[in-house]
Amino acid sequence: MDQPRPDGSEALVRFEAVTKRFGDVVANRDISFEVGRGEVLALVGENGAGKSTIVNLLGGLYRPDAGAITFDGRPIDFRTPVDAIRSGIGVVHQHYALVPSLTALENVALAVGELGLGPIDRRALSARIGEVAGRLGFTFDPNARVSSFDVAEQQQVEIVKALMHDVMLLLLDEPTAVLTPQDRKRLFDTIARLKQHGTSIVLITHKLEDVFAVTDRAVILRRGAVVADRPTSELTEGAIVSAMIGEPADAAAVHEIVAHRDYTGGTGADGRLLARLENVGLSRANGAVVVSGVSFDIRAGEILAVAGVDGNGQSELVLALAGMARPHAGRIECLDLASDRAGWSPRALRRRGLAHIPEDRRRDGMVAGMSLTRNYLLTRLFDAGESELGPMREGSMRGRIQALIDSFAVICRGPDDPMARLSGGNQQKIVLARELDGRPRLILAAHPSRGLDIKTIRFVHGLLRTSRTEGCGIVLVSSDLDEILALADRVVAFAAGQSFGPLPRAELSRSDLGRWIAGKGAAA
Repeated sequence: MDQPRPDGSEALVRFEAVTKRFGDVVANRDISFEVGRGEVLALVGENGAGKSTIVNLLGGLYRPDAGAITFDGRPIDFRTPVDAIRSGIGVVHQHYALVPSLTALENVALAVGELGLGPIDRRALSARIGEVAGRLGFTFDPNARVSSFDVAEQQQVEIVKALMHDVMLLLLDEPTAVLTPQDRKRLFDTIARLKQHGTSIVLITHKLEDVFAVTDRAVILRRGAVVADRPTSELTEGAIVSAMIGEPADAAAVHEIVAHRDYTGGTGADGRLLARLENVGLSRANGAVVVSGVSFDIRAGEILAVAGVDGNGQSELVLALAGMARPHAGRIECLDLASDRAGWSPRALRRRGLAHIPEDRRRDGMVAGMSLTRNYLLTRLFDAGESELGPMREGSMRGRIQALIDSFAVICRGPDDPMARLSGGNQQKIVLARELDGRPRLILAAHPSRGLDIKTIRFVHGLLRTSRTEGCGIVLVSSDLDEILALADRVVAFAAGQSFGPLPRAELSRSDLGRWIAGKGAAA
């Protein structure tokens, strides 16, 4: 039996001096904490602090090298994620594991192992999904393809997948990273319902507003160790920031890190035209038109933000500007190339000074098995002075990569470390370092701070502001309204197949932007 906790309740989960290593890297060092029954616990820390490792230990992906973990009063030694699921632990990872071409029901069926390999009783499974979804207030259609869902509906499918078994503990890894404020509130309502039913929840987040909005207690990690474990009611934003970064943080620094630095406006370095879109229509890979009538220009020395709920054409815009696709209607001119002429390609645009920070670093921004050095060189295979097939000259580049590692405070063993060994946040830092190196003329920054801790977000925002000041044009795609309002000089929004704006940031209020995102307002 569990021993009572100080507040008189029983612990559902207990970590006792748990250590987990990956070669020379210690991801978790002598970790000890508890999760009470029906408690919402926040796990907070910088990138590489060990949060995801704790999730993977509880989810059955990893086993501890030292120490013990107990769950529901019993020692656990999970060998596979299936063991964790059968024990009553559900996990919703930051990167959703859904098959877009399948229906929501079929995606759930893939996760419900006891259905076996035979035909699925769709009626019975649909009823089970409806029961779980209804209890949480979800209304998605189980027979619709996931490719038609927005990001909030995809998250709902993931939560239902996790709760198809009797779950006592639900782990949510960065659940609000891609949600609008409205969807974030709905998620918090879901968490409150689960708590009322006695489910314990561990919330991994970089957003301090999430900590204070929904959690009972916070465990703060730094460099793999627990540095604070206190009720949320006894914490302040300043206390959390100071614990995370290991140094005192004054009020001004806390405001800059947590609330984003106030908008200061671009310098408008020289206003040179870098790109122009004229009545552009964009379509998905399946040919479906996602947004039409897009017209705006991008100039040197400004940050143009593209706002909206994910799935409204922002991804297609970035692909088109990067030369990876052509619009189905209208015309794009970018860095002296045109989408309706020969020579429109990512390689040609990069040669003219384009940098591309992709929205999905794992799919489009890196090769996990390659070293940091080789990942850096992926976009420089055809630089001046190199032959068409190489050579990549890795040895001569290691010093440059090490300098970037130091500058971006990447937690790794060095330039020869494979990307797969790094935490998600540190992988993003390497992608950012590669794309921002060399003073590009135009930066496509798709969700550049997604998955980063609050200290690193401040660093990234500083880099974008510096690039703007030096005369670079930046297209910032973000679902974070605070980020947009803090950085943008002008704003465009995509919603309901339309483009709204552009409008100068100084003339745009938060409520105006919210109406645009909801598809209300005068179309551009």
